[in-house]
Amino acid sequence: MPVGQNQTVHFGPFELDVQVGELRKSGLRLKLQGQPIQVLEILLQKPGQLVTREEIRQRLWTSDTFVDFDHSLNTAIKKLRQALGDEADTPRYIETLPKRGYRFIGEIDRVETKKEGLDPPLVGVVATERIELPQSVKGRRLRHWRWIAAGAVVAMLAAAAYWVNSPPPLPRIVGSHALTNTGNQKGWEARPLIDRGSVYFNEARPAGWVAVQASTAGDEPPGSLNDHCCLIDISRDGSEALWHIDNPTTKVHDVWVQSLLPTGTPRLVIQDAAWPEWSADGRSFFFVRNNYTELYRANVDGTGVEHLATVPRIHKLHLSPDGSRIRFTGDFPAYPMWEVGADGSHPHAILTGHTDVHGGTWSSDGKYYFFTAWDGDRSSLWGISEVRPWWKKANASLPQQLSFGPMSVGVPAISKDGKQLYAIATERRGELSAYDSKSGKFLPYLGGQSICFVDFSRDGQWMAYVTYPEGSLWRSRIDGSERRQLTVPPMAVFNPRWSPDGKLIAFTDVSGGDRRQMKYFDSQRVYAVSSDGGSPMLLLADYFGDPTWSADGKSIAYHYFPSPGKSEVRILDLQSQKSTTVPASQGMWSPRWSPDGKYLVAFAWATPNKLMIYNFARNTWEELASSQDFGWPSWSHDSRFVYVQDGDSVVRIAVVDHKKEHITSLRGFRATAYYFDRIGFGWLGLTPEDRPLTTRDTGIQEMYAFDLEYK
Repeated sequence: MPVGQNQTVHFGPFELDVQVGELRKSGLRLKLQGQPIQVLEILLQKPGQLVTREEIRQRLWTSDTFVDFDHSLNTAIKKLRQALGDEADTPRYIETLPKRGYRFIGEIDRVETKKEGLDPPLVGVVATERIELPQSVKGRRLRHWRWIAAGAVVAMLAAAAYWVNSPPPLPRIVGSHALTNTGNQKGWEARPLIDRGSVYFNEARPAGWVAVQASTAGDEPPGSLNDHCCLIDISRDGSEALWHIDNPTTKVHDVWVQSLLPTGTPRLVIQDAAWPEWSADGRSFFFVRNNYTELYRANVDGTGVEHLATVPRIHKLHLSPDGSRIRFTGDFPAYPMWEVGADGSHPHAILTGHTDVHGGTWSSDGKYYFFTAWDGDRSSLWGISEVRPWWKKANASLPQQLSFGPMSVGVPAISKDGKQLYAIATERRGELSAYDSKSGKFLPYLGGQSICFVDFSRDGQWMAYVTYPEGSLWRSRIDGSERRQLTVPPMAVFNPRWSPDGKLIAFTDVSGGDRRQMKYFDSQRVYAVSSDGGSPMLLLADYFGDPTWSADGKSIAYHYFPSPGKSEVRILDLQSQKSTTVPASQGMWSPRWSPDGKYLVAFAWATPNKLMIYNFARNTWEELASSQDFGWPSWSHDSRFVYVQDGDSVVRIAVVDHKKEHITSLRGFRATAYYFDRIGFGWLGLTPEDRPLTTRDTGIQEMYAFDLEYK
């Protein structure tokens, strides 16, 4: 809600008088005026939310104002931070989101509104009216006291309204520290487990994923519990653990039980089951079957299997402290949060304002619920009060964001005393890597920059790429010189492609729709931008993506993709702006035009997946190859081969005889890419020498403890 022109905003020792344009500290006026004050006002209008640099520019500098905007804004932010005693690296009030904008992360204590036309207060703070009483003069005492009484009534009504509508108090995070320093990838989307001074979670080791145990004090290195994955739950008395382990024969999970006091060997209790969760009494457990859509319960020995409920999709079960309710994460890509009775009754969605939740946990007394949600750029910790007194409005218990900053935070667990949350925190960083046939490894390429979706001009002298994790399009020479940024947030770029003449770069903008739901098929747009810079030109709007150039640069092929299985490949004539459907391309997607212009390849929805090739001379499709898990097609520069990711391998397929040749393995390689990193996907391309190219995930993932303070 906006800050009004007649309001005073209090935060920490500071107060901003918006009407006067003054910032005071502990009552003393600071020497700050002009643009820094205006920037602060804009940030306070959206506390906790991103304010883009472009939004600030539009508010402070009109389109006909000629100014070095970047320098002016940077200077204003620097002066503002100096006045607040803030640091860019460890902010208390103003957080920088690189290349995007800024966010006010301080705690607003209250907003006072002057008498002249009350404006709405900021969310979560009370507005109190300062009433100037009339002069006390003889003969007007009665009117004077009436004013006082009216003011008191207004104040009481305002306080009552605030009490009824305000959310119940939540603890806040006042500090954090790392408990581990292993450098290994961790299962950040799975809830860690807490028991007897230890936190348990799953971690990738050289031999594979294992469950590890670390001290909640962070005073000793974590050790592996055993050589299995994945640990899912620990009984409330800490005596036994539940696992779901891949069955190499059936290719599905089985549920195993392991004694922890003392530590024993896991034993199989039930097959074809996943996401086990102990019941409150520890005598039975809940689990999921049938493509994660059926909720069951069974005795601890695997007998007495009982079907409870059917829902669209079930991940990451967790039981309420009183044992009456189960919450779980719903289907990809939206990841809504659901709740169902422990007896299978009344399944329904909750936290409907957050459509991308990855799991959560209750405090031991059941008064608070903590969860993590994706905002399109990172995951943050949130909390909500589970206590809803009758005098509070239903919407008073709204989720509140608890963590801010550049790191993504995974699914939390909470200590039994409620003083700490535990979660995996991730700092995203990548390293551009190319396959080296001599060493048989992926090695840093072009300096190992943190970039992805790299495409090279036909002459091999220029490259277009997307920065990671920001998602902006840049171009430069391959030695890194003559860099130029071509897009700015909120535009989010996927798979840029050079035109044959090197003048244009076509790309897909995936910022449309609700990015928090990660809907690959929702509101994608195709743009082209000059390689020399300028405003991107919109070519195709809604449900279109993955453009690929014809050899003469006069057309682009793309997919029309409103929903899975209903896609088709189309060709846009850039001069006439007319599109035609490639014959018999229904159900196909991700097209790639060969450099010589003779062929198109595209994936087809099928089981197994098919890589199809279209011959323009014959106007026919034929199957080039099939696999259970194809992805990321790229043409060799001589148009003789198509490189693809085939599961955990890179292969190339000859156009002439369709022979498939293994190039290298991706097993154990941590790949990443903008837009796909949160679900563990990478990307695959080719260097000008036809060497497989991708981005190694070099980000930091460690277990953190977050200190909570209750007011």
